[in-house]
Amino acid sequence: MKYLHLFRSPAPWNRLLAAASLLLALSACVHPEEVNYVQNLVLDQASAINKEYKIIIKKDDRLFISVSSKNPALAQMFNKDSGSVSSPRDDERGYFVNTDGDIVFPVLGRIRAVGKTCTQLAGDIEGLIIKEGYIKDPAVSVRLMNFKFSVLGEVSKPGNYEIKGERLTLLEALSKAGDLNMDGNRDIYIIREDHGQRIASKVDLRNSDLFHSPYYYIQQNDVIYVTPSDRKINTRSEQLQIYPYLISGTSIAMVILAFCI
Repeated sequence: MKYLHLFRSPAPWNRLLAAASLLLALSACVHPEEVNYVQNLVLDQASAINKEYKIIIKKDDRLFISVSSKNPALAQMFNKDSGSVSSPRDDERGYFVNTDGDIVFPVLGRIRAVGKTCTQLAGDIEGLIIKEGYIKDPAVSVRLMNFKFSVLGEVSKPGNYEIKGERLTLLEALSKAGDLNMDGNRDIYIIREDHGQRIASKVDLRNSDLFHSPYYYIQQNDVIYVTPSDRKINTRSEQLQIYPYLISGTSIAMVILAFCI
């Protein structure tokens, strides 16, 4: 009974819990240099954009292609199977780039598409139409219909995303996923399929050099992976190490209290 007063007085236990909470809080502190983006960016100073943005057509892409002319009747035979980007059934229309890298185009037949830009493919189709004598003044428009990318890991809204258009930066892609969590590593991975190969690279969001990275502009089917920071891993590890001691200490205290009473 002489030790009963220790359990009746909450002060020692409050101090113990406060110390444990403070230890956990300190281990989770975040420094600005760990999380802030483009920290070495120079303000109010113009810098040249030295990377030309372009989308390269790949296998399994779906393309919107339209042909026009001063005489609409002549162009109609090239447009009978083409889709509309604003159509609610876009996923079932357009021109599919097959596993051989070709599209099957009305009248002209198989045309090589993979490895070209949309502008290059449009020029090739215009040239074929003129060469075969169908139209003297064709105007061809080519656009990508299924621009998709994925964001995984330490972001607010991981998932698959699809956009209309062909220009998307890495920062815009991350913003669509709700931005990185505080515990997300600022060195992020980008996995890209290119010319039959899969390439993984790392980009540091804290450095303005990311604007010059070949991965700054997202390509269709890119996968962006944000790993948990070392801080988060270490904090969880410390918590897992402390919790058993707290639980054991509480159990021992309850046993002693039971005997004292």
